[in-house]
Amino acid sequence: MADLEGQLAADGIAFGAENPVNGTVEAAMRDALDAAPSAGQGHTGLVVLEHTPAHVPDLRDVAQDLLLAGDFDTVIVRTPQVALAVSDTLDRASIDAGQRAMVTESDYPQGVTAFVEAADSFHVPWIPLALAAAIVFGVVIGATAWAVRRRM
Repeated sequence: MADLEGQLAADGIAFGAENPVNGTVEAAMRDALDAAPSAGQGHTGLVVLEHTPAHVPDLRDVAQDLLLAGDFDTVIVRTPQVALAVSDTLDRASIDAGQRAMVTESDYPQGVTAFVEAADSFHVPWIPLALAAAIVFGVVIGATAWAVRRRM
């Protein structure tokens, strides 16, 4: 964890293992993040691990610990099979949308772009939800009134 924290503090991108392609992937991921800026996700840290642990929720713990240890608003952890993120600025639904979009991309820089776009474009449909709640509330009131009149 200390190594990941140090790498994130240095430039916002960390790798779990030394690999000859890390420099190329890092540059492409930085370009992707810069090309798709997000007002919602704020300062973002990216962590790339070569293996997915047997207990996948451990990745969320890693992301949370790194978020708390650094000055990031969002931390994304990516493995070949999983993308997990935690954020102080994005809501859970936006994070989930971003994670789903990111993991479908085998190209990691494209996955960064997919995460940002999906997280930014997800919005809760408040008007349809409010209308549905009003209809349900009206039906309950009507059914209650009908039941009370029937008993009288």
